[in-house]
Parts: sequence; C-alpha cells; structure tokens
Amino acid sequence: MKKINKKNKILIIVDGTNYLYRAYFAFKNLKNKNGEPIGAIYGTLMMLKKIFNKYMPKKIIVVFDHKKKNFRNKIYKKYKSNRPKIPTKLKIQIKTLVKIINYIGIPILKIPGFEADDIIGTLVNNQKKKKIIILTNDKDMMQLINKNVKILNHHEQIIGEKEVIKKFKITPKLIKYFLAIVGDRSDNIPGIPGIGIKTAQKILKKFESLKEIYKNLEKLSLLNIRNSKKLSEIFIKNKKIAFISQHLATIQTKIQLPILKKSLKLKKSNKKKIFQYFQKNNFKALKTSFKKSLWFNHLK
Repeated sequence: MKKINKKNKILIIVDGTNYLYRAYFAFKNLKNKNGEPIGAIYGTLMMLKKIFNKYMPKKIIVVFDHKKKNFRNKIYKKYKSNRPKIPTKLKIQIKTLVKIINYIGIPILKIPGFEADDIIGTLVNNQKKKKIIILTNDKDMMQLINKNVKILNHHEQIIGEKEVIKKFKITPKLIKYFLAIVGDRSDNIPGIPGIGIKTAQKILKKFESLKEIYKNLEKLSLLNIRNSKKLSEIFIKNKKIAFISQHLATIQTKIQLPILKKSLKLKKSNKKKIFQYFQKNNFKALKTSFKKSLWFNHLK
C-alpha cells in the first residue's frame, strides 16, 4: 500500500456498500457456531482495522446506499436493473455490522433517494481543502479525484490524477462524459451505441464535455478517427440517451446532508460491546489484532 504523508489531516470516506459486497464474497462461507453467516461483518471489520492502523485518521465516515430507489431510477427505469437482488445471507448481516461500526464510534450515513456516490460527492465538495481518501472500487468515483482527493481501491492501490490519466487517457473531470459516451455495464448506463473507448477518449481530448461535442458536430469528421464521417450522425441519433447517460453517470455534489453541520470525528467507542461480539462469534484473530492495534488502543 502506497503511503500518504501522515502529517496531513486526512478524512477517510468509506464506500460502505462497495466494501460490504467485497467482504461478503471474500468470506462467503464464514459462519459462527450457530451457523449464521458472518463473513461480510468479519471482512469489513478487518478492512477498517487495516485502514486505521495505516492512517490513524481522526475523521472517518462510512456511507451506505439506501434501499429505496433514487432519482436515477426515475429518469431511467433500467438503471442497475441488471444487478441481482442483495443475497439474503448478506442482507441479514447488515444490521449487526452497523451496530458494531457504531460501537467503534464511526459515523454512518445513508439518505433515502441518494446513492452512496452522491453522499460521498457532497462530502468531498464540502471538504475542499482537506486531504481525502475514498475507499472504493467504483470507477464512477474517479470523477471526484483532484490534487487533494485520492481513491484507495480493493488492491490497496492509491489512485490519483496521474493514475486516472494513465488508465483512461483523460483527466478525472472528464470521467462522467466518458461514461456517458461508452456506457457502464455495472450500472446499466447505456451510453452511445457504436462508439468505443478509444474513440471516446480522442473526442473528449478535443471537446471536453458532451455539450461541447454537440456544439461542434460538424468538426467530428475532421478528427483522425476511424469512421469519423459517421460520428456526427451517431451523436445526433443518440442525443437523448447520451444526456440521460451523462445524468446517470454524474455524481451529485450539492445534496442536503445533515451531517455537514456535525463533526465527522470518531465518537466514543464501546470496547466492551465490541469484544463481546468478537467472543460470541469466535473472532479470535480479529480480537487479538484489535487489541494490539495502535489505533484501537487510542480510542476513548
């Protein structure tokens, strides 16, 4: 894991839904002595412990998606319709996990009508001068990256502006337009049929937004791109779905968040409750590592 200067006051934002699923599939068969699934809980706690030991953050928040449909479902009914329902064995672990995270003292946030992405986007927008690390594997989040905001992915790689440019050949601010054009299978964002990754990259290097592309349709044929003569026709034909896709791919950064008026600092922990749960579920290794954790021993 690449180090970040610990002298900086870092805000850690955890994409809770993203990590919850990762932990569930990583420890899918883990059960307690009563046969109850506990893999998602175990994996998420291991991740939190590791992050705390690495960065010793004073400010951290875990953000979850809300089960209610959001505004994206209203503008495009097929949004995320390709995803299977949450597994029952995962669903029954969420309530307990939330309790333990609260015992640790970490603020948790989820808001009806908005995805974790939009909550995280708003938190980032309201902490402009703070160094921020977002824990996620969601490529949509790359549009939030700037000189102060980085992503720590599931491979423990730090993703900053340079990494985005190297991978996508465009800057982070263009990611939402890139996804609007090429689509996103994981979220079922349609994009524009017939336009691939390389074509989208070349177009966005010249015209840095969807709006600018549509202002300069006659110039698309002049680009050094295969079948460039047909680009104008393709964009005209798919204008409506292109802007719908842009709306779907754009992370909101100005929603109303009650927590913005509160502190994101760690609250008082309840170590007794935490260790009771560890004991009950035979989390011996987790209990030992928590007890040895420099971060955990600094908790109130």
